This record gives sequence, structure tokens and C-alpha cells, in this order.
Amino acid sequence: MNKKIVLFTALLAMFQYGKSQIFDPNSIYDGLNAYNGNFENSGTARYIGMGESMGALGGDISAVETNPAGLGIFRNSVANLTLGVLSNKNKATMKNSYSNTDTNFNFSNAGFVMAFGDESDRLKLNLGVNYSYQRLDNDVVFPYNESYVYTINNQEFDFNSYEQSVDGYKSKLKFSIATNFDDVIYFGLGLDWHYISMDRMDSYSDRLLSDNNLGYFYRQGTPYSQDANGFGLSVGVIGKVFPELRLGAAYHSPIWWSDIDTDYNYFTAEVSKDNVLNWDIYYGYYDKYKVTAPGKLVLSAAYASDIVNDDNSLAFNFDFINYFNKDYEFKGSPDYRLNNTFVDNYMHDSQEYRAGIEYRFKELKVRAGYAYMSSPVKDNTITGFNYETGTDSMVKNYMAGEKNKFSFGLGYDIGQFFADFAYQFIKTDYYTSFSGAYYNNKEIRNFGPGSEGPLSPIFDSVTFGKIKNTQNNFVLTLGMRF
Repeated sequence: MNKKIVLFTALLAMFQYGKSQIFDPNSIYDGLNAYNGNFENSGTARYIGMGESMGALGGDISAVETNPAGLGIFRNSVANLTLGVLSNKNKATMKNSYSNTDTNFNFSNAGFVMAFGDESDRLKLNLGVNYSYQRLDNDVVFPYNESYVYTINNQEFDFNSYEQSVDGYKSKLKFSIATNFDDVIYFGLGLDWHYISMDRMDSYSDRLLSDNNLGYFYRQGTPYSQDANGFGLSVGVIGKVFPELRLGAAYHSPIWWSDIDTDYNYFTAEVSKDNVLNWDIYYGYYDKYKVTAPGKLVLSAAYASDIVNDDNSLAFNFDFINYFNKDYEFKGSPDYRLNNTFVDNYMHDSQEYRAGIEYRFKELKVRAGYAYMSSPVKDNTITGFNYETGTDSMVKNYMAGEKNKFSFGLGYDIGQFFADFAYQFIKTDYYTSFSGAYYNNKEIRNFGPGSEGPLSPIFDSVTFGKIKNTQNNFVLTLGMRF
């Protein structure tokens, strides 16, 4: 397959697919995967072991992330700390495939619950603080592709490699308050403070076929760094239909990200008075953006046998979550606001289904869970060349794919202390796209008068690459009741 390349002589950082379809893929990816507010690798081992399905069951500090009314289930004060080891593997394919794995260790969660009131009180009040931390590190590398060949000024090049790299983390501090009336109905309120710090780089290299020299390029507008603060809130209710059956509902507001401080590199080319093309690289550009991430509605049901007097108890929970993805909104410069075109044309509400079970025999607990999340992006989006089919076509799961999450856990109580362990496996397949403007701040290539300088081509058609992502998450929680 031959690709047409044109030299870049104006400022251009967006992909363009028709007059009404303009957006920046990096900003869309960040919105869907970093600013979405989900912490799927963070939480207590009990919460993760049950597939993060505790919306009506409650009684765990991480359950407030699904429904803050679950805080009212606590009968004792609790403090806990969670450690995690996360392995993140990507297999990237654009005709040829390459796999790489990143592993990190961190303190992914810490929580504290203060329970007020005696057992005999009809109205009880609980306060909770929950801290969540999740790495955003993700490195995707598409290897050498001998079929991707193009010509510039009668010289042939082929595709050597393409890398998308994200390094950073996001965190959330949640303050919750919940009431318990007669152990029948529970109300909860949560206030969330979010923070993100991350770096992104998109790089490309090609090979000059005549001498095998490699050229190295950055995508226009990268590398960049972002720091951002966000705020959101949640409200929820849980009610007992009868002693063993609970129903719950919660609403989570959009997350309002403000003052997304962005430092980035941008490349310019200017024609002098002598009609000579001059190339410059400018560093340290700075801008501020805002993003609104979607709210969600949670509906839950749980069965829980008597967990106080019965040595053989069983608990089961099911959650349905609807994400209002049309809430996504990009605010800032005119170019940044163009990303709303992608939201308007290609996004829709997505759903998540979670199920978890816990069986207790005296001090020992065994848990398992499963969750499925649909893609927030419609099946039909942009058109590009797909090496899987060998044709220009649309692909399903562009930018964000369907997710399947499996989990298993164990817990053991030793007096007022407890230890929980969980293993979580997450699998998702999605497509990314290779296109747009690239610049080179190191190599000089001379293709004739007026063209000497850092080559900055535009790949004026889209090529899809497929990514198979798998995550293995090992979690240990240590805690104390008092």
C-alpha cells in the first residue's frame, strides 16, 4: 500500500475527516481513559474481589464509589490500607505485532470510617474518607511495517515504528456522609476532589530505503504535560425490601475539570522575505483547558443473609450503571473545542453490568465477581485503512473498547483485624489511528532547494492499528475495626 505525503507548511494539529468532522485523537483518548473518573484498578481487595459490585450491599469503604449510601451499612469504625501490583500488557498490530508489559507497585487505596451511634439508636450517622490512586502508564508500540511505503521527492521510505506513550497518575479524595434509619433505609452524599498529572508522547520513525537511515518524529503538539483538578458529587439511597433483600440507586454528577494546565511542543514553518522556507521548533507553549466528564446512574440489588449471627452467610450484589457520555464537553481554545464534534457525532451512552458474590464461613471469606462495560463510542465512526481486512473501512471500538473484568478474592478476620486479597483480570480490544502532522527536531533532510530542514509530513489518510490490552491486578488490603 502506498501512502501520499505532503510537506507541512502551516500550523495543523487536528485530524480532519470532512468539513464537519475535526478532532484531536489524543484529547479524545485522554477524555475517555484519564478524565472519565473511573478507578477500575483501585479499591479495597473486598471491593475488587466482588467485581466492584457493592452498590446495594455496602459496608465497604470503596462501595461509596458506587453508592455513597453504602457507608450507612457500617456498624463499626474501620481503617484500612490497600497495596497493589498492576501488570499492563499491550499487543499492538498494524499488519505486524509487538507486545510490551509495564508493571508497577503502589498504595492504591486508603480509607477511614467513623461510625456514630449505639445499636439501639433509630437514627445513626457515619462519616467516611476514601483516597484512590491509579497509574495511567500505557505504552503502545507498532513495529516495522514493510507494506507501508511512501515517496517524498523521488525518495522512498517505509514505516519503521509508531509509539503512543502515556506516563502519569490520577487520584481522588472522597468525603462521604450517610445516615441509617432503623437499619431499613440509608441515605448518602459524597464529595469528590480529583487530580491528574500525566505526560503524553506520540512518536514515529521511518526508514529511507536507499541507505537505511532512520528519521525520528514527534506528532504535532506532543510531547505534552498536563496537570488538572476536578470536582464531582454523588447522592444515593439504599432500602431494605425485606431483611435479606436490598435495593439501591445513586446518581453521580459530571466531573468538572477546570484549569487543565498544558505544556506542549509545537512546530512552525515560515517563509522569509527572500522566499526561503525557515524551520523552527518552539518549546514551552502553555495553555489552559476545561473538560466536563460524564455523569452516571447506578441501580443495584443485593441479597445478604444475616452476617452477624450466621456462621455460613452469603451475599450477592448486582449493579447496572449507565454513563451519560454525551455529557463530555471540551472547553478552551477554538481548536480544543472542535473535539466536541467527536462527542456529537460518534459517542453515545454506555452501560456497565457488575455482579459479585461473597460466601463466609466463620472467619474465612471467599469472593468472586464479573463486570462487562460497553464502548462509549459508536460502531461507525471514521474510515481508514484496516490491515485486517485489507480495505478502507470503519472499525468497532475506536479509541475505547468493550471491557470484560474477572475477579476472585479471599478474606480472613483475626479479632478486630482483617486481611483481604484479590486478583483482577481486565481485557479490552480497541483501535487507534495513525495520521496527522509530525515534526523532527533532530534530523536534517535535504530534498532540494527550499526544503532543507526538519521534515514535517502530513499523513493525509488514516491507518488503523489494533490494540489488545490485558491487565493483571493483585491487591492486598489490611484493616482494623474499632
